[in-house]
Amino acid sequence: MKHIFTGDLNAEISTNPPFKGKERHLLRATLARIFHATAIVPKGLFAMDEDTSEVKFAEEFAFPKTDELRDVKAWSNVHPMILKVGRCDH
Repeated sequence: MKHIFTGDLNAEISTNPPFKGKERHLLRATLARIFHATAIVPKGLFAMDEDTSEVKFAEEFAFPKTDELRDVKAWSNVHPMILKVGRCDH
């Protein structure tokens, strides 16, 4: 999708593929994608509660040492990834 923001948030936009909405809606969607993709935490910080299916802080989490955090594999996303259809689940 290619679009140059004009600064007028109420402007109609012309994109390919078509985007239904005004420039403010496209800007909000773009910011949401950036936020979801860049909010990260060390792996293991959160755990899924099997009874309630809620995400909680892991009780036995030990913060990794600095050398371990330099590895990309030591990190995970906080939020679920946004799919191309604009949702987080199928």
